[in-house]
Amino acid sequence: MQCSREPLGLAMKILHITPTFQHPKVRGSHRYYYFIRELAQRHEITLLTLERSPIAPEARQEVTTYTKRLFTFPLNDASRFAVANLARNVPHIGPQVVRRLDLRAAIRQMKACFSKVVRQDSFDLILLHGRACFSVIENWQGLPTVADICDADSLRVRTKMEYANPALSLILRLQHLQVRRVEKKIAQYTPHLIFISERDRASVLGANGQAKVIPNGIDLAYWTRRSHNPQPNCLIFTGVMDYPPNEDAALYLIDHILPLVRPLVPGLQIIIAGRNPTLRLLNRAQLHPEVVVTGFVEDMRDYLEKAALFVAPLRIASGTQNKIQEALAMEVPVITTPIVADGLRITKGEEPPLYVVNGAAAFADQIRYLLNQPEERTRLAQAGRSFVSQHFVWRQSAAQLEEILQEAVVSERRRRG
Repeated sequence: MQCSREPLGLAMKILHITPTFQHPKVRGSHRYYYFIRELAQRHEITLLTLERSPIAPEARQEVTTYTKRLFTFPLNDASRFAVANLARNVPHIGPQVVRRLDLRAAIRQMKACFSKVVRQDSFDLILLHGRACFSVIENWQGLPTVADICDADSLRVRTKMEYANPALSLILRLQHLQVRRVEKKIAQYTPHLIFISERDRASVLGANGQAKVIPNGIDLAYWTRRSHNPQPNCLIFTGVMDYPPNEDAALYLIDHILPLVRPLVPGLQIIIAGRNPTLRLLNRAQLHPEVVVTGFVEDMRDYLEKAALFVAPLRIASGTQNKIQEALAMEVPVITTPIVADGLRITKGEEPPLYVVNGAAAFADQIRYLLNQPEERTRLAQAGRSFVSQHFVWRQSAAQLEEILQEAVVSERRRRG
């Protein structure tokens, strides 16, 4: 395991701005939550965050203990306006219009709060996560800023364009230009940039871009096998299934890979596990007795322990894909696509221990091969657990972030003399 970096010893007052409230009890990524939890041990944090869905009281209470002040901005204020109520009833685009109005209303409130608190307190720096809240600080120049861009959203949109029909492709092209514009603005605003992977950094800044890479971590104590008796010929794919890249991968698994694997593997079972499966996915799965769509599960480890292989035919991706880290930590061998593997490359010359393939036929061949090679599956299982324990530990990632924050503060103090 890599050694954690020692903090520089500089206690900081951090104004932390995030595009969503994060906690293990809240749907989605937990990157900011773990960073806040670690930084709060030595630093004072004021948190401004968007509230995209109602926050459980116990989640709010825990995060409150890590912060000096916590300000949340719900995404529902636009619903007060007549235009939002009219838009809500427009088929297809109505809900998107309402979400955009909600976001703008919440950002306006956050910007007003930011202007107030930044003048009330003497912060050492701003820590901004993502691009959604960049407009809150865009015109402020009084403090050093570290921007954790994290995933390259422009990369994800560009990949979507490859699989979209002509009409959708035009919409995505416009979206890509908009996202790229914001990413470039952030890169020009501050020299202190962070990405989640080398691939995401290169996508935004180019091959020679100067920015730090801090991967997501994983709770290794939690993601640990409790049994070692996977069901033979059982495949699994996990994720939030109303997220378009996950739905696309699940449908690709059913429509294109399953027909090729079925004749090769007797007793095949495919588990698609994760909350909010779409109606399209549920209807497609009903046509195939081998496929089980679970919907929400209380403990994903129960399902990962059943699987002989984790199959992730993701065609649209950015970042490091937490689901892959979880499978590797749970010692489930992984077969996935090059775009996913790229996000897991942390050290030059070191390849993640998984099988990387392109196309349905290649997936089918590797599934058949690995299901018939128990020794190779054991090797991959052990190597996967070792890989995440070396490269994806929250304490290590938080220590890297802490060092970058302190260097930004010291650099600004030196500049000012």
